[in-house]
Amino acid sequence: MKKTELEKLFSQKRDSPDYPLHNFHPYPCKFPAFIPRTILKNFAKPGDIIADPFVGSGTTMLEATLIGLSSVGYDINPLSCLLAKVKATPIKEGELHIIDDFISDILSEYKKKKEISLFSYPSINHWFQNNAIRELSFLKIRINAISKNKIRDLLSLILSSIIVRISNQESDTRYAAIDKGIKDLSTIKIFMNKAEEIRKIYSDFYRRTKNFNISTMTYQSDGRDLQKAKNNSVDLIVTSPPYANTYDYYLYHKHRKFWLDMDIQYAQYNEIGSRREYSSLKEHPRKWEKDIEKCLEEMKRITKKNKHIFIIIGDSVINKKLIKMNKMIRKLSNKIGLEHVETVSSPLSNHSKMFNPKFSSPIRKEEHLIHLKND
Repeated sequence: MKKTELEKLFSQKRDSPDYPLHNFHPYPCKFPAFIPRTILKNFAKPGDIIADPFVGSGTTMLEATLIGLSSVGYDINPLSCLLAKVKATPIKEGELHIIDDFISDILSEYKKKKEISLFSYPSINHWFQNNAIRELSFLKIRINAISKNKIRDLLSLILSSIIVRISNQESDTRYAAIDKGIKDLSTIKIFMNKAEEIRKIYSDFYRRTKNFNISTMTYQSDGRDLQKAKNNSVDLIVTSPPYANTYDYYLYHKHRKFWLDMDIQYAQYNEIGSRREYSSLKEHPRKWEKDIEKCLEEMKRITKKNKHIFIIIGDSVINKKLIKMNKMIRKLSNKIGLEHVETVSSPLSNHSKMFNPKFSSPIRKEEHLIHLKND
């Protein structure tokens, strides 16, 4: 891919519609699917294994599946691991019919149910109305009773996708409790509509991919230490590490992970680049550089020789100091023996919206698409 083509790719407008499966579950700071799609088409070949060490919502893995490539994803967030694997793994039409049966019975079953074992965790009554807790608890019990793993996981994520909508949490990017006035049966009806929508998307997904012989795997793992990944095991990496001091992923997925019985604290205390780390705990910028160096070393370790690594990352402000990530990654890449092929940069304001005005900064930050090669 020529430099001018890479620049054109990175400057492309990001409001064009993606394959609908990309957007079925809320996830902040997703990178646009056309970027990994274009990179895969230009740098991957049949039989390659694609990796994403910060798998997030699974954008790279899903794009790999859509063109018939196997993929593996790693993330410190267990919700990300489940979401990426489910989104990237087609489900046979015969199994999808289980969803039809589930939807057709769920409302009438709930209306007949007098006693329900209510799910609970600290502060649940602050974040959910009583009727929402009751309906979510019923759905959770019914979903957990499904024997087919793929369907159970998919329905669990559909439940997860509506959690913030029917909670008291203001939005996916504002962690404050407000009164939404959720009406009785709204939670179950919203779930049913969402499940029907996703079932149709998965039917199309299976038709598109049923002739591919590929594998998809995800592992909960720290990007600084990819313990499950073997040396020289992947052919191409397309990833987007956190933008330091910008976001706390664990916080805004907190209630989803409670309802899915996932660990909350591991990601909270090990997530790199979080606002908790650099705004609350006042870590020094050197900590961020050391973490990125470890991540690059792991990317180099798992990538085959003469293969490519693409990283999308934004500048950061830590202790009122601008951290230019293109310069940092180029310096660290040279240090550990990765060839810097090219970097394309663009003002971060062109591509993202600020979640909260108090996080804004007068310092001009950029977003970078960095192309490295494992010599």
